Amino acid sequence: MPVPGASSNAPVRVLARDRAYEALRKAILARTILPGERLDDDKLQAWLGMSKTPIRQALHALTVEGFVETAAQSYTRVIEPRVDDAVLHLQTIGIFLLGILDLTLGTLDQERQDELVHDVEQLLVALENEDIDGSLAASQTYYTHLMESCPNHVLVELAQRTLVARAYYVVVAYRALGVQWQEAAAAYRQVRDALAMGDPQAVADATKQVFRIEQPDAVVRGVGS
Repeated sequence: MPVPGASSNAPVRVLARDRAYEALRKAILARTILPGERLDDDKLQAWLGMSKTPIRQALHALTVEGFVETAAQSYTRVIEPRVDDAVLHLQTIGIFLLGILDLTLGTLDQERQDELVHDVEQLLVALENEDIDGSLAASQTYYTHLMESCPNHVLVELAQRTLVARAYYVVVAYRALGVQWQEAAAAYRQVRDALAMGDPQAVADATKQVFRIEQPDAVVRGVGS
C-alpha cells in the first residue's frame, strides 16, 4: 500500500529472475541463441552474472511459454519448432486476432483506422521488397496497434502472453521454407482495402487468408504478428 510521504519516484526493483527471463527471451527472439541450442547452467551464470536459482526460474517461465524444453537429467535447450506445424501455429495466431478484430473494428475512430491502414501499407512495402525482417517488424507494429485499440483487456493480455512464442515458431519456419511473397502481399492488400472502407467482415475474411484459416493443408504464405 502507498506510504504517506514516500517519494513516488522511488526506483522499481527488478528481480534477478525477471532480468534473466527478459535477457533470455530477447536472445531467443533475436536468434542470438538459436533453435535447438542447449542452455548450459555454468555458461548462463557467467553470461548473466547471477546465480543458478533465478536462471532456473526464468527457464521455467520460458518452458511454460513454449520457448524452452527440458529433459530431466539430460538437457535444457531452445525449442526447435517443427516446420510441419508452422501452419497450425499461424492459424492459432489468426484465431486470436480474429477475436480481437471482432471486438475492435466497430469501435475505431477515423484517426486510428487511418493509422492501421498506414501500418498495413508499410507492411506491403516490406513484402514487395521481399524483406522478411522488415515484414515481421511491420506486421508486429500493425497488430500491436490493433491490440491497443481492443476494448477487451483480458483477451489482449492472454493474446500477448500466447502469441509471441507462436510467432517465433512461424518465423523459424519462414526461414526454413521461404515466404510466398506475392500471395502474402495480395492478402494484405485486401486487408488494407477493407480497413480503408471500414468493412469489418471484409477485414476478417482477408485476415483468414493471411493466416490460412480453414485451410489445414495450406503452405505457409502470410506474415504473422
